[in-house]
Amino acid sequence: MRDQTIALAGVYQAATMAHELANSGAIRDQKSWDVSLNSLYKLNAQTTEDVFDNNIAGLALGCNSLIKSFNKDSYYLNVIKYTITLLTLAGKLPSRPEMMDTIDKGLQDSRVLHTLDDPLNAAVVAKMAQIYSKTISQMQPRVIVAGQPFHLKDQGITEKIRAVLLAGIRSAVLWKQVGGSQLQLLFKRKVYIQEAKYLLGS
Repeated sequence: MRDQTIALAGVYQAATMAHELANSGAIRDQKSWDVSLNSLYKLNAQTTEDVFDNNIAGLALGCNSLIKSFNKDSYYLNVIKYTITLLTLAGKLPSRPEMMDTIDKGLQDSRVLHTLDDPLNAAVVAKMAQIYSKTISQMQPRVIVAGQPFHLKDQGITEKIRAVLLAGIRSAVLWKQVGGSQLQLLFKRKVYIQEAKYLLGS
């Protein structure tokens, strides 16, 4: 369950940051942002932890969100909605190989935009957002992000939301690959909470 919890925390982390961006226009934790977006480039990782730079501390936001969501904290209602939608979409992706190719090619193309001092710069984030718009947002159900209209009309913020949702899809696909299923979300909640607490402690 450790691998599943790590991957699920990745989905929750992306969903939480999308929620934060839509409501405050900012990310609270830069480390979480970096770990989530960098996971998009770890397509041939040897382990689940390697997808997240072997940096469990960089998934603390996701672990905390998972625990609070499973404990029915009302603040996380939208985060839960986004998470479930991302997991549903990830389950449909394998039947869309052309879409997976588009995502892969887009991410490869985005590498040339990296700079030494700022690998995840605005141009890279805009490219990730474009990939999301061309692929995942064309599928059903769509992730409908709720927030402050002022922030949702800001192009820079919406690009960040789409980019981090793409990272959420990466984690959701990973969760499926390590044996995650919707039934486990219903029946293994306590186990996920215990594992997430253990990861936070480590």
